[in-house]
Amino acid sequence: MGLTVNADDTVDGQLLLTAQKSLLSQRNKNIQAAFAELRQDVPALPQGEETGYADDKLFGTQISYHKAPLAGFDTESVKLVRDGDLYRFTLPLDPSKYGGKVAQQNPQQQQAFLTLMSFEISVTFPGRVIDSNGTVNGRSVSWKVDPNQNKPAELRAVAEAPPRPSASPAAASDEGGIGCPLVVGGVLVVLLLGAVGVLLLLRRRRPAAPAAPGPTPPPGPPAGAPGPG
Repeated sequence: MGLTVNADDTVDGQLLLTAQKSLLSQRNKNIQAAFAELRQDVPALPQGEETGYADDKLFGTQISYHKAPLAGFDTESVKLVRDGDLYRFTLPLDPSKYGGKVAQQNPQQQQAFLTLMSFEISVTFPGRVIDSNGTVNGRSVSWKVDPNQNKPAELRAVAEAPPRPSASPAAASDEGGIGCPLVVGGVLVVLLLGAVGVLLLLRRRRPAAPAAPGPTPPPGPPAGAPGPG
């Protein structure tokens, strides 16, 4: 399994689950049916796009993840979760979770089933690794657990998670409900006041129109002239 945790809380990577054909054929001559039965003895895996896998010795399935939500990785077998400002990865190797019906009948076979299993796992985080029981290389942690060996209780790693993106100023204004209308209304009022001021200024600067000339009065009698009668 190789997983890469992205800063947006999504996961890319692949998970390859296989079994030896020789062992599968002992369970069922139909290898595909035998693998389906064997998979029931393994805890639930994160869901993704599955394609069949086979080579000369192995048969199984490959599960691919592309921008898969982190929430889908909180399963019985793989637990990859965000806890505040930390990412926590654990893969429990509890014998009681393996072996299915066989384990229920015989707890010793439960342990034997897990002992036969092998794991090669790598997880890469977007932040610094601060704790693990694997091999740390930069922001990646890897584990290799061979078959026919005692297994640790779990594989674990803890890494820093980047801050979640904060709300944008536009979003914050929208949340306020009236921030944007107030700004627009204020601008509109300023524009209206400015228009009124321009009109008043133009009226003050416009010259007064000249008075229309009235009728010319008739000339009066010359000075000293006798009046009528």
